[in-house]
Amino acid sequence: MTVSKPTTPLNDQLLGNAGGFDLDAAIEHIAHWLPTQGPLKDFIHHNTLHAVQDKPFHEGVAIAARIFGARSYLPLADYQSRYRQGRIRDDAIDWALAHCDCPEAERAALRERLFEDDKHSHYPPISLANHGIRAHWMTALEVDLNALAHPVVFRLLGNFLDQGISRWTLAKDGESFWDCVLRLTQNSLLPLYPFHIAEVRELLNQGPDGVIAHCLERMVGAESWYEQYLLELLLSHPGWAGMVRLIELNPQALLAKRTISLKQLIAFEMACELAFLTKKRGKQFSNIAKLPQLDTLPRFEHQLADLAIPLRLRVWHEAMEWSMHSELLAALVTQPVTRATPNTTKVSPTAQALFCIDDRECSLRRHLEEIDPSIETFGAAGFFGIDFLYQGLDDVYPVAQCPAVITPKHLIREEAPHQHRKKTKTKNLAGMHFSAHSMFRGWLFTQTIGLGYAIRLAWNVFRPGAGVPKVQQLSEVEAHSHLHLLRENDEPTEEGYLLGFSFSEMADRVGGLLRNIGLTQGFAPLVVIVAHGSSSVNNPHFAAYDCGACSGKPGAPNARAFAWMANHSSVRDILRERGISIPDDTYFVAALHNTSRDEISYFDPNAYRHRDLSKLHTFKHAMQHALLRNARERCRWFELGPQSHSNKEAHRHVVARASSIFEPRPEYNHSNNLYCVVGRRELSRQLFLDRRSFLHSYVPDSDPQGEILAKILGAIIPVCGGINLEYLFSRVDNSVYGAGTKLPHNVIGLLGVANGVEGDLRTGLPQQMIEVHEPARLLMVIEQRRDIVDQALALIGDLKEWLDNEWIRFACQDPLSHELFYYSARGWEAVRLPASLQPPAAPHSERIIVGKTETIPVHQLLGRPA
Repeated sequence: MTVSKPTTPLNDQLLGNAGGFDLDAAIEHIAHWLPTQGPLKDFIHHNTLHAVQDKPFHEGVAIAARIFGARSYLPLADYQSRYRQGRIRDDAIDWALAHCDCPEAERAALRERLFEDDKHSHYPPISLANHGIRAHWMTALEVDLNALAHPVVFRLLGNFLDQGISRWTLAKDGESFWDCVLRLTQNSLLPLYPFHIAEVRELLNQGPDGVIAHCLERMVGAESWYEQYLLELLLSHPGWAGMVRLIELNPQALLAKRTISLKQLIAFEMACELAFLTKKRGKQFSNIAKLPQLDTLPRFEHQLADLAIPLRLRVWHEAMEWSMHSELLAALVTQPVTRATPNTTKVSPTAQALFCIDDRECSLRRHLEEIDPSIETFGAAGFFGIDFLYQGLDDVYPVAQCPAVITPKHLIREEAPHQHRKKTKTKNLAGMHFSAHSMFRGWLFTQTIGLGYAIRLAWNVFRPGAGVPKVQQLSEVEAHSHLHLLRENDEPTEEGYLLGFSFSEMADRVGGLLRNIGLTQGFAPLVVIVAHGSSSVNNPHFAAYDCGACSGKPGAPNARAFAWMANHSSVRDILRERGISIPDDTYFVAALHNTSRDEISYFDPNAYRHRDLSKLHTFKHAMQHALLRNARERCRWFELGPQSHSNKEAHRHVVARASSIFEPRPEYNHSNNLYCVVGRRELSRQLFLDRRSFLHSYVPDSDPQGEILAKILGAIIPVCGGINLEYLFSRVDNSVYGAGTKLPHNVIGLLGVANGVEGDLRTGLPQQMIEVHEPARLLMVIEQRRDIVDQALALIGDLKEWLDNEWIRFACQDPLSHELFYYSARGWEAVRLPASLQPPAAPHSERIIVGKTETIPVHQLLGRPA
């Protein structure tokens, strides 16, 4: 759509009349390059470079470097150091050279050049963000528009979009951002600075389209540079620009709704720039079109076409990745997994536990199985196949408890045991709020109650853990409350949601998940559904630590819902008709694992109080010991972690660090994530994967058409791939793709974090989440025949570009022959590993981690008791 508001002939041409500059099309085009990170409450991992995901990996990162001014790889010296330490092998270099599209005759020379010193090859290239026309123009004018305009723009955006930090709301009901700007500039006794300049203030009456057209004419002057100027303007603050674009496209991202658009932001910022230019350089300032040697400056279209991929760094990076990936592949070949036959007798497990595929659960499952081999564990996406909006007792708004790509149609509300529940006032200072405000009252409260806050703050600093939030608070679910799960009628709510599920819908979801993980028979007497979440005091990125499959929320409501549904006799009757017979003596229990504190909470005890609880007591005992061991395994990464071999001391440390206000690293979350294994548990149960693997259960024999595998891939490719790539790019260049150190971060409007009070919103992950991460792409291994995997890939649609363009490494292992095959856009190729590459072995996990403070290669576990 073109715009026709301005009346001058030049502006008519600018906005698309007579076939000129199309502003709306230009905004749509450049918005593609902005980050898509949502507000803090919905911090969901994603591919940082989604804008170039349609390109092959190395080409995409090269394009992104030319746009954003970022590094694409680690410094050359880092790779060479890893080689000297033995962490990059010679055979991996040979593999990387064979896959780098370099002619065979030139590979020997290239290999020699890998070891030459070069301290500059990894430097960011000339980019639009740092060396474009806007930066060149500001240098020529000797006016730093960013320093002048950004504080005004960011302050107004933060106040307008605020989600609850401010006690006064800037936006009026139904008022758009542009209406707010007009109110503050036109109707205020003191107009919003710098709009005291009459010419600029009057310009706002032309609306966003007219303002942009006028400013482009005055400031740029050459239509061929208009779109690039707008892109460079937004790249000067990608965090705020990306947030505005996300809210424009998805207003539901905010609980307190706001109306804003990227066009309104551009218009306001350009008007600010024009005001400051007029003030600093007068009305006759020189525009971009008059710059000397303008044609020598970087052009947007050239940045996309003229690519220079640093071949040495590419080879080194591929060699580093293959060195690590082949460790898993070599270990998988050694696993004695055989196909079950009708005559096979399987020992019945005493309990089964279903975990999220989260890599942090990888070690807990291993410890649990080592402590009690009769326990069988499974892995699935942490929303457990039940997608809904959830509204807790004290929640004002419902929140999504499912992957971001799913739009839930059902609403689940938490209810108190008694229908009419009265909220009780909290007795701590944090629960005290006051409705009336005045200058005197504010001063009085500051002098009195503020002293109490100061005392409590000092107490928390010197005695962390004295007032620690309980796991029930983390899960936002009271253990004895009730979830309204059964739909009583089909009348939707005012928002169009169905309140609860029918029995048939429950059976669809429970049965669907059980078939996906291969648990359709052989049920244990006890099945525990273990959700996960994380609690910590010093953590504005809290949603990044919770369950990505639950849109960055703890998965407790989903675990409770699944257990309730699977326990209900009506659901079991329907499942029995569909071929899944759950024994009457099997009962499901919901639980929540707090990954930062390594504690667990069990929900809804009244649902199984009439059962034989001996199996549950045995499970709880084994789980408690597994949590202690897990805490000790995690402590080896923490610089201040205990050096003793005491599991209890390690557990006390992780509880204290999660409760400490001065601890910026409550846990390292997904750091060092590297693998994803989709197959039977027997494939990885005897492997030590160093908390680096996502584990999804899948039985290849039950999926002859690949339909189940397609469903699994549709869920895990964006979730696991997004986690992996956000960690990778935040580690490679934390200043551009990451959020920098946490220390100067302030939470702005509950939207994001900024350095100080007037900085851009920081995207990506903070330094304290990625500092130990090894930046390598995810290797996804599927236990299935190639032909069936091909059938599954044909069903996943656009997600296949993740694999074709190698944003995720992809391989499969034949269930019978154990042969491994590697996938790329060129097709499948057999994996050939050197005979010398044999996984080291150890009797059990605790023997492996002693004295280790870096990543540990894949080990084979011999299964001896600890």
